[in-house]
Amino acid sequence: MSKTASADLERLSELLGKELELHEKIRKLTEDQTKLLAKDDIEALNISLEKREKLIEEIKGLHQESNPLMQSYTSLSSGEKEKHSEIGELKNKTLEVIKACSILNDKNMQTIKEKTEDLTKEIDEKSAKRKGIGGYAQSVPNTPEMFDKKT
Repeated sequence: MSKTASADLERLSELLGKELELHEKIRKLTEDQTKLLAKDDIEALNISLEKREKLIEEIKGLHQESNPLMQSYTSLSSGEKEKHSEIGELKNKTLEVIKACSILNDKNMQTIKEKTEDLTKEIDEKSAKRKGIGGYAQSVPNTPEMFDKKT
């Protein structure tokens, strides 16, 4: 294996390690988001989502550099891949973290959906009550004579 190919594989391993770290941070943020949803802390949730978005952008940047290197890695023989098993391990760990994030994110989205439905239902009920009160208020005379008379 040439020095260039070896350097490429080392760089790929480094990039995959950074990617794994970023995905771990995303998992931590997603776990925190679950807690924030439970507390109905929408402001903190929005901040957390913005942080997650920045991490995703960093990962996209890493992918731009790592994709060509990964293609070189996948074209290696089985024996060469075994010499650089850390690459496969990093890739597998990253996939596990991504799956965990996906499951947590799906649960969070379901929680948000349920909370939204509950709030919509509550708003509709209050709106219906207001309409009922509005109808009653219209049937009560409100002429100035009525208020000016002393009884």
